[in-house]
Amino acid sequence: MSIRTCSCFAFLLFISCSEKTEREKYEDATSGIKYAAYKSASKLTINTSLKAYNYQQPDSNILHPVYAHLLLGYFWSISAKPSFAFAEAEIAEDNETAHIKFLAQTLRSITMYQEGWHTIAKEESVKAKANLEREPGSKVACEAAVYYLILGTAYAKEKDFEQAKFFWAGFATETGIHWPYLICDAAADFQANRVKEGLRKVKSISQDPSVPPVLREALATEIEKIEKNVGASVDSSLFWPKLISTLLWDELKKSTNESMKKLTGLVENVREKLPV
Repeated sequence: MSIRTCSCFAFLLFISCSEKTEREKYEDATSGIKYAAYKSASKLTINTSLKAYNYQQPDSNILHPVYAHLLLGYFWSISAKPSFAFAEAEIAEDNETAHIKFLAQTLRSITMYQEGWHTIAKEESVKAKANLEREPGSKVACEAAVYYLILGTAYAKEKDFEQAKFFWAGFATETGIHWPYLICDAAADFQANRVKEGLRKVKSISQDPSVPPVLREALATEIEKIEKNVGASVDSSLFWPKLISTLLWDELKKSTNESMKKLTGLVENVREKLPV
């Protein structure tokens, strides 16, 4: 075998073994028979379930399929099933309403970020913000709660805690779940190097019985680390650990917002019927 042939072979081997780009990984996650089958099943199952539910409801309590798709996508995103989350985002994005497209693209951005694809996650976030509206277009409470949930999570992951507070305040108003706002408020203090004030707030949250016990324990651990390293800078993102998104799902099932509670329950029932 000649030197030139060996060189060409080595080059081709290098190309075939090289790491895929973020975009290629995303394309892999959103292609194939399983992905297409899931999308079809999700559309059919959610439409069928909501049609049966809405038939028995007055107009003021009707649940719209697109919000079920967004909420289910959020669940898949926090459950480390990105392909299904992307599928739900794609279904929702077909809606012509600007703020729905924005939510779908934001859900996609959150999921990309959680997969470690930070470059394309940022690109998707920028694209989504072209459709940004600060207030939900609908007055239906569960739709507003989904809006605030997705936006609050997105800004927290971008470490824009001041902006995140705006959406978590709305979420608290809609659902009666206040602790995500309190955590963002404390994280904003740490980010601005107001360590003493942030520490005081986190201590208060860690002792609040309305906060899930597992989160109180996680916060107490971080408090202990900070107090052992007085004067050191504090990473604000430590106070928005991954477990928060999972806990929020459980909290939604106990929400004071009856529409949100029903939508979460319906989405869970749909999830159990899907081919995953």
